[in-house]
Formats: sequence, C-alpha cells, structure tokens
Amino acid sequence: MSTAAPAAVPPMPASVTPAAELDDTSITDEIAALLQWDRRHLLATGEGPHIPRGEPSRIAVCALVGRLRELERVQKQRADDAARAAFQNQEIQRKADNQARAKFGPLIRSSNGSYTYVVSADGLGELGIVSRHGGGRKWRYQRAGTGSSGPEYDTRREAAGDLVWLGDLAAESAARQQQQDTARTAVPEGWTWGDWDDLGEDDIIRTPMYGRAEDGTLYPRAWRPAAEVLAVTRLGNGCVVVSLAGPGGSYADPLFVSSQDMKDVGFLWPAGRTRPEPRPYRHKLRIRMADIADDIATVQRRLGPTPEIRSLVELVGRLERARTPDLFADLRRVEAGTAKLRAQVSDHEQSYEVQRIKSWAVAAHIKAQQALAAFSADPDFASAVPTA
Repeated sequence: MSTAAPAAVPPMPASVTPAAELDDTSITDEIAALLQWDRRHLLATGEGPHIPRGEPSRIAVCALVGRLRELERVQKQRADDAARAAFQNQEIQRKADNQARAKFGPLIRSSNGSYTYVVSADGLGELGIVSRHGGGRKWRYQRAGTGSSGPEYDTRREAAGDLVWLGDLAAESAARQQQQDTARTAVPEGWTWGDWDDLGEDDIIRTPMYGRAEDGTLYPRAWRPAAEVLAVTRLGNGCVVVSLAGPGGSYADPLFVSSQDMKDVGFLWPAGRTRPEPRPYRHKLRIRMADIADDIATVQRRLGPTPEIRSLVELVGRLERARTPDLFADLRRVEAGTAKLRAQVSDHEQSYEVQRIKSWAVAAHIKAQQALAAFSADPDFASAVPTA
C-alpha cells in the first residue's frame, strides 16, 4: 500500500535584492510575506507543512531572522530620516513665518556706528531690539524686560524672527500660568476648601492631582473622586498622612502631604459639611480586624480563594472600615467563620500543605474570640451604631 509523500515546504519568500535597493512598499510586503511563511512553516502551531526539526530548522530560522533584521533596519532608518526631514522642514517654515511677523521700528543709529531697530509683532506688542555693532556684520537681539540676548545672526530678520518665537513662548507660558492660577481657586460644584486642622475620620473629601505650575509651585490640575477618610496621622515634622477608602470601601491611594506646597494646595470637602459623629471604637476595631485579615490572607494564599474565605475576607474588611449594620452581630459572624476555617485545616486527613497553615487559622480564630470579648466589655463600643 503506497503512502502519499509529505507536502514540500515552499522556499522562504526572501528577495535577493539588498534591502537598501528596495522601495518602501516592497520592504513592507516582503516583511509581511516572511512573517506569514514563518507562521505556516516554522512555528509549532502553523497550518502548513513544517521544516524538519534539527539542522534544517536552525538554518531556516537564521536565514529568516537575518533577512527580517536587514529589512527592518532599512525600514527604521528611512522612517528616522523622514521624521528628521519633516522636523527640519517644520523648523524652516516656523522661522520663515516668525520672520514675516516681525515688524521693525525706525532705525536708531548711535554715535559709534551701531544700528538698532525696535521689534514688535501683532498680538505680542514690543518684544525687544535687534542691533548690529559699528563695523560688525552680525546681528543680535535683546529681549525687552529680561534684557537677555541670543546668538549672532547673519541678518536682522533672522534675529527678529527668533525674538518673535521667544515672544510666542513667553505668551504661551503666561497663558498656562493663568490657567494654573485659576485652578488654584476653582472647585467643583458642591465642594469647598477643607481645613487641615479640622480634618478627621469619616470625613468625605476629594484630594488633588498635583501639577507643577510655570512658576515652579504646585497646583491642583484635577480632583480625584470622593473618598472616605479612614485615619489622619499628623507627624511631628509637619507631614500629614490621610488613609482613604473609595466608594463601597474600595481601595483608594492614601494622601501623603510632605511639604508646605502640598498643604497649600489643600483638599475639598462637601459644601455645608458638618463634623462627623465621633466613633471612638473605630481605631481599636481597625487594628484588631487588620490583624485578623493578615492571618486569613495567609490561609487564603495556600487554600485558594474559596467562596467561604472570600465571604469572610469581605466581612472582616467591612469591619476594618467600620462599615457594618450591626457591629456585634458581624463580630460574632467573624468568630464563627474563623472557627469553621480552623476546623477545616485541623482535620488530620488534610494534606501536609494544608496542615502547614493551621497556626494562622488558629490565630485568626483566637483573635476573633478576643475581639468579641474585648469589644463587648469596652465602653467605647456602647456608642456603636449602624453605619451601613
């Protein structure tokens, strides 16, 4: 019984013409053809007949890579040359446009033979002067206000053109500075400036995205979404750290205020804000729940995110943020959940990998028991009211 011969692999579609002699379209088409040939006949997932593994395959790969590198190198060089030429043409056009905008005042001739012209431009006003010293053939500009000067130019129009360009840059910088100054005082509707000294837990605030203004100072280039203050830590060196939670208790970047510039930018809280009702138990609750959450997270990394562990993590997280409709009911649920987790990993039939995490599950349960007992006896928790 005869068997059909394996299909032959077509030759690599590489041109013998050096890449530098091909036009751009030919280079693009050849690269596409080579990559398609690679996918069909070299890659393991290709659909066509494959080059045999071993020496034939290595030779084909080397030839393919070599040709692709040659083509891509020429392609990149041409793209760089085109970008450079476009930039040069743009600069030539810019200089010509600026020179055409320059307006010269009357000639001022000094006793030492120098020639001076006042230069202005529409929309920019008087920009400075261009001058040529007596006996010299070169021109230089001198900017109004700053008195700074530039290099030497062959013609007064070249010097005046760069003076107009510098005037445009100064006008753009002044416009940006004006926008930044406006941003310092503008606030979204329904919000007003907050008071650092009065900021505390449970406040709802918006923090700035800092930008660096033209004058070097910080300004609020935008405002982040509203977030809830979890804690405010005021350090002895004047720095302030504000821990935040996003909507629904989601993670929000903390605010680190480490300089007077940052403090001057400030933050926002709702217009008509009233001081949040104090909850003295909150700090103690956060510390205990964070400790339990660390133990559960260690167990979760070994067991995986089972539905029971995910539910327990979510519950502990709500308590850590003091967001619960019934504080003591949820504390009891945490105690019951950690007890179940402890029993699960204490089973003698569990694998060694599960047994290794027994200590963390036991610790989480013991801490939950201690938290429930401590909170029940702590007078601060008598003020606990539903928060969700």
